[in-house]
Amino acid sequence: MVCGHLRVHGMEAVVVGGSAITIHVPDVYTSYDIDLAVINGTRRRAFQKALEEINFHAADRSFAHPDTLYTVDFVAETPYIDQHAITEFVEIQTTLGNVRTYRLEDALADRIAAFVHWSDGESLAVAERTVSAACGKIKRERLAAALSMIDADYPGAAQRIAFARERLMEKLT
Repeated sequence: MVCGHLRVHGMEAVVVGGSAITIHVPDVYTSYDIDLAVINGTRRRAFQKALEEINFHAADRSFAHPDTLYTVDFVAETPYIDQHAITEFVEIQTTLGNVRTYRLEDALADRIAAFVHWSDGESLAVAERTVSAACGKIKRERLAAALSMIDADYPGAAQRIAFARERLMEKLT
């Protein structure tokens, strides 16, 4: 609903972050903040005005609606995994309309980047559960390429990436 409404206003929104996992594999993880990147560019004020039309109102840096627990965040114009811009997306049909988001492998790499950079063990666990639940949908080579985008140039990062890669790849076999 939100993405369709933004599209009417000329904003091409892509769901990123943990919500990308939720869209691909809803039973594995629920993110209550929906991170949106408006890939064709916009100002926060225009984004806010469009959301206010459907009763979402600014609440700190996110937007809340009185009838849902979910909040919406305007996070970027270009989505990144680490320092690498993501430009290829998939469109997933939902009961509320079509939604553009990361490819599943990129969504997994995004979770692993959170594990690597912020020691976020829950992000690793979400990635592992996602691979277990959706292993038939995941392309091994594409996942390896997505994981290779994660910056390993600081202390401990290479070891964490290797650890996460091993855990995910063994679930694909």
